[in-house]
Amino acid sequence: MTIREDIVASAAQFLQDPSVASSPVENRIAFLKAKNLTEEEVHAALARASGEPAPAPSYAAPPAGPVPGQPPAYYGGYPPYGWQPPPPEVPRRDWRDWFIMATVVGGVGYGLYTLGKRYVYPLVAPPTPERLESDKKSIDEQFEKAFTLVEQLSKDTEEIKAAEQQRNEKLTDALAELETVIGELKSSNRRREDEAQRIRDDVQGLRDSIPKALDAQKNLSDTRLQEVNSELKSLKTIISQRMTSQQPAINNYLNRPDTPNGVSSFQDNVSGTGRSSPFSSGISAASVKIPEWQRAMATKRSSTSMPNNTTEDGGSSSQAQTDAGGSSS
Repeated sequence: MTIREDIVASAAQFLQDPSVASSPVENRIAFLKAKNLTEEEVHAALARASGEPAPAPSYAAPPAGPVPGQPPAYYGGYPPYGWQPPPPEVPRRDWRDWFIMATVVGGVGYGLYTLGKRYVYPLVAPPTPERLESDKKSIDEQFEKAFTLVEQLSKDTEEIKAAEQQRNEKLTDALAELETVIGELKSSNRRREDEAQRIRDDVQGLRDSIPKALDAQKNLSDTRLQEVNSELKSLKTIISQRMTSQQPAINNYLNRPDTPNGVSSFQDNVSGTGRSSPFSSGISAASVKIPEWQRAMATKRSSTSMPNNTTEDGGSSSQAQTDAGGSSS
């Protein structure tokens, strides 16, 4: 392969720069390869930059004239901006390259054949009768298992449906009972509210009627007390009038001699006056009787008045008036 002298000279001059010479060799080689320099050109440029003689080429030198299609040589420190070296020529292939390629292709083909025969062919090849029979048996077994599972699932579904129906019936009965209980509670609550309202109305009526009844009773009591008071006043007036009119008869009774039991003389005196009682005014003796306490007082008074017949009439009359006042009270 020919060495491009102009590019090698430019690269050697670039490598002799102090800033470039201080960099590592690997970086310089990588930079030169990045500029499309071949391995021989890189070594030649490094040798020229270090001052060593470049190896003599084993082939004839190219003509001195410019090579068509190549840019003119640039001998500055750096290549021009934007300049790219031409791509390297395609290397020639000999029998060794073809042998290596045939060997690689044969190995890869044999590997693909082995993989296809082992893994792909069983998938696409038609099945054998034995395999078909085994597949049929396995499919029948799977179908039997599936049918068994379906039957079991059907039984379980029926049981679940029956249990669900029973639960629904129980729930319906419970809801009916609950509705009945709620209805009874509502009715009882309504009755209780009605009873409470009636009791409240009765209590309110009593609260309203008790003061009225008390006022009416008070008025009635006042009226009766007034009537009793008027009756007592009239009775007191009548008694005082009767006592005043019967005072001479009582004095005559006290001054008369004793009679057996002290009663007949009093009765004779009363009958002599033409009255049945000293307090009566023209009333017959049959309708009005002398009280027992007056008889007892008359008997006692007659027994005590016998040794004192000469007692003054004023004292005995005052005593009789006092007794009459006690009887009226």
